Amino acid sequence: MVRVAILGASGYGGSELIRILGRHPEVRLVGFSSRAYAGRPLSAAWPQIDLNTPFAQVEEAVAEAELVFMALPNGIAMELAPRLVEEGRRVVDLSGDFRLPPDVYEAWYGIRHASPDWYPRARYGLTELFRDDLPGAELVANPGCYVTAASLALAPLVTAGLDGRVAVAAMSGVSGAGRDAGGTAFAEVNENLRPYKPAGRHRHTAEIEFNLARLRAQGRKVRTHGPAEARPLSFTPHLVPMTRGILVTAYVDPPRGVAPGELAELFGEFYAGERFVRLTEDLPQTKGVYGANTVWISPKLDERTGQIVVFAAIDNLVKGASGQAVQNMNVVLGYDEGLGLETHGLWP
Repeated sequence: MVRVAILGASGYGGSELIRILGRHPEVRLVGFSSRAYAGRPLSAAWPQIDLNTPFAQVEEAVAEAELVFMALPNGIAMELAPRLVEEGRRVVDLSGDFRLPPDVYEAWYGIRHASPDWYPRARYGLTELFRDDLPGAELVANPGCYVTAASLALAPLVTAGLDGRVAVAAMSGVSGAGRDAGGTAFAEVNENLRPYKPAGRHRHTAEIEFNLARLRAQGRKVRTHGPAEARPLSFTPHLVPMTRGILVTAYVDPPRGVAPGELAELFGEFYAGERFVRLTEDLPQTKGVYGANTVWISPKLDERTGQIVVFAAIDNLVKGASGQAVQNMNVVLGYDEGLGLETHGLWP
C-alpha cells in the first residue's frame, strides 16, 4: 500500500480525495493539512467523515507520506512541490502551477513562477489523452475542471482535422469557486444564472487552447511538452445555482462537410476502451455524472448549418479534480486505473 497525504484537506477537492481514497484498496491515508483547521479533527471541517484524525501543519502531514496530493490555492505548489519531490515523494498537484509553460502561466494567473525549471519535469494528467506520459511520474499537473470537459469534447475533432473556428460555452455549479470564494452566498446564486470572465478572460482558456495545440502537433498519447502553437478559441463560463457539475457545449465550424454518422464513428474509435468516457445519443446531464469519475459526451451535427455541436458533462469535483487526480495516481503507480473510482452517477 502507498502512504498518502492530502494538503488542503479542508477544501472541497480535499474532501473528495478523502472520500475516494478512503475506499482505495492500495492507499493508506497518513496525513491531512489545513491552515484553517490545524490541530482540529477532520470532523470539524467535514462532519460527514467519521475520522478523528487531526488536521496538521504541512511538515507533520507529509512526514510518513510517499505520495502527496496538493489541493491548495495557486502559487503554493510551485514552491512546495519541488522540495517534496527532491525528498523522494511523488506529488499530484490540483492547482494550476505546472499546467502551462511558465511564461503563459504568469500571463494568465498574474503570479511570477517560482520554479520554472520544474515545468518540463511535470507530467500533464488528462489521463485519456496523455496516459502514456504518466507511469512513474514524480510530479503530475492535474487539469482544470472546465479544461477537462472541453478538451475531451473536442479532442476527437482536433485529431481528425475537423476543428475550424471553436466556441465553448460552459456552466458550472458553485463548488467550482472553492469553499472560501466570495460572491457565492445563497442569496446571490439562488435562482440566478450569470456569465463571468467572458471574452477571453478566464484562465482556463489558455489551458484548453494548449491541450488542443498539443493534439494538433503531436497526436494522442504522446509526451506533452513538445512545441505547440495555440489557436485562440472563444470560451465563456457561466455560474449556475447548483452545488456541483459542469456542462460544456462546444460549437465547431469544420473546414469541410461532415457526413451523417461520421461523428459517431469518429468519437467511438477515439474513445474505444475508455472506461470513464460515456458516448451516447442522449444529451448529457450533470445528474448523470454526479459523484462519478465519468465524462458523458454526445456529439451532434447540425445538418442545416453544417456546424458540429458537442455536449459534455462532468462532476467538477470528481472527474474535474479529485477523481481524475486519483486516476492519475493509479496510472503513475501501475495500479488498475479504476481503483477507488465510480463510473455511475448518483440520481436524484
